[in-house]
Amino acid sequence: MSLSVRVRGRLARLTRALVRRRDECEAPFAELRRTESDPVYRALFLAELEAAIADREAEREAVLVEVAAAADRLRRLLRPERAA
Repeated sequence: MSLSVRVRGRLARLTRALVRRRDECEAPFAELRRTESDPVYRALFLAELEAAIADREAEREAVLVEVAAAADRLRRLLRPERAA
């Protein structure tokens, strides 16, 4: 295979990779531009974000309660209280 054919093949692969990346990078920036420029969309976005944060916090609290209850059960199993 000649050098020019290999170089053209590599350039074609590089070009495809760069074009795909550029398209992939544009979507988040378009979303950011819309969030910054559209007050209604921003309000909806922030409301959904707050709801997601609240849900995550509630799930975290529930897990902490479950872990504490499991730890208490384990302590009772490992150190049974002696009858006096």
